[in-house]
Amino acid sequence: MTMQTASALPTSIKPSPSTLAKATGGAAIAAVAILTLFVLPAEYGIDPTGVGTALGLNGMVAGEAAETAPAPASEAAAPSDIAIPTKATIAKSAAWRQDEMTITLAPHSVQEVKAHMVKGDSFIFQWKSTGGPVKAEMHGEKTGVTDGSFTDYWKELELIGGQGDFTAPFDGTHGWYFRNKGETPITVTVKTVGFYKDLFLPKGE
Repeated sequence: MTMQTASALPTSIKPSPSTLAKATGGAAIAAVAILTLFVLPAEYGIDPTGVGTALGLNGMVAGEAAETAPAPASEAAAPSDIAIPTKATIAKSAAWRQDEMTITLAPHSVQEVKAHMVKGDSFIFQWKSTGGPVKAEMHGEKTGVTDGSFTDYWKELELIGGQGDFTAPFDGTHGWYFRNKGETPITVTVKTVGFYKDLFLPKGE
């Protein structure tokens, strides 16, 4: 029986320097190829060879950017129903004035407070009731109308005050109708400032 000694076993193979160089160079070439063909298109959108486009890799970075990019803030809508002021709408023919008037409404009584105005005249107003709420209505009558017709602007069943600014849409009288629907007297104070002829109590009220 023949015995093989350890000295007879094959020795380990040591690669030569040229073999190592070839292996290292091949690995470097493979790394560059992977970087150029796959990594650059997928990660940075750079595709010098066109392979990334063919494989659909370029869309990956674009899709990620679209997902992470914040949504653009919507532009504020420009108001389209507000006319640009002109000299014709700014200048007023009436003199500037201010008034304050207080009326007392007996139970279940009514009273109007009006201003003579021409078209384009305007005022800022504030009114307040003391003693309870009133039925309030703001309206206007055209000059020369004798049949009792009028144009409604604002109507509320129960109010204790109101404020705003008003521009006359036509020549005539414009103002408020107040009604006390309660059982005790109520006082109403009206304040106005602006461009109009006067503030008065219509006859017959």
